[in-house]
Parts: sequence; C-alpha cells; structure tokens
Amino acid sequence: MEAAPRVAHEPELQRLLYLMEAPEYCMRAFREHGVNGQDLLDLREEDFDDSRFKFPRHVQRKVLRVAQAWRTFQGITGSPTKGSISVDEYVSYYSDGRDAEAVARLRAAYRAVDANSNNSLTFEEFLVGFSLLDAAVAESLRPSSSSAPSDTLGSWFQL
Repeated sequence: MEAAPRVAHEPELQRLLYLMEAPEYCMRAFREHGVNGQDLLDLREEDFDDSRFKFPRHVQRKVLRVAQAWRTFQGITGSPTKGSISVDEYVSYYSDGRDAEAVARLRAAYRAVDANSNNSLTFEEFLVGFSLLDAAVAESLRPSSSSAPSDTLGSWFQL
C-alpha cells in the first residue's frame, strides 16, 4: 500500500488536534516529541503504549479519529492531493445500491457539514463533521421505513 503524503507540519497538526478538541497536554506531547501530520496519520492504537503518549482512552480515540477521517477523505476523493469533496463525490461514494431516501439523508448530512455552503468540503470541514457524516452513512445502511417520516438530521444533533 502506498504511504500517505505529508499532509501537515506541526502547526497544521496542532490545528487538527484543536478541531478534534484534544486536550492541551496531548498537543504539547506531540509538539515536544516532534510528531507531525504524517506521523499522526500513521499512528496505530499500539503506538499509545509508548510512555511519551500515555493518554486516556477517550483522547486516544480522538487522535486516531483524525487519521481515520483522512483515510476516508482520500478514499472519497480518490487522490491524496485533492483538497475538497463535492456533494456528488460524497454521495456517489456511499450511495451505491441505496434508495432515494438514503441518498437524501446523505445529501442532508453533507449540507449540514458544509460550513460555508459552497458545495465543497475541505478536509477541515470533513474532519469537524466526520461523526455526523459517519452517522449518515450508518443511517443509509438501515432499511428504510416508509411508515414513519424520518427526522434523521434532528436526531443526529441530539447525540
């Protein structure tokens, strides 16, 4: 498998961790030990056994979420260098074989995450909304129930 490109130097890494609401001690540990964006993308759960990065489990999950979001972002764009995802790319990536209701839920989630409403998600927007987008994908996998209207978007924000 081809290695991920160098995506973030230290200040960018700090910004991504800030967006994921990682605690200051986590950001400081990465800064002190020279962890950059590439290192973050390559982190695995077992890397947290290193005494320099003994973080609580919830912090580990937040940090690992950045790498998971980046791999998903690359999968959708089909390129490690493309800087944004269009609504059509997002929907077509997940909508194969899904009904119109599921596609509508995917589009609604995309619109909710598109902070500046320009029909293009940057990685930052994608990262911030990754949980919501994940929930939309999971929801689109459920069989649709035509008997009750779905207020999926409303229920996502109640999580």
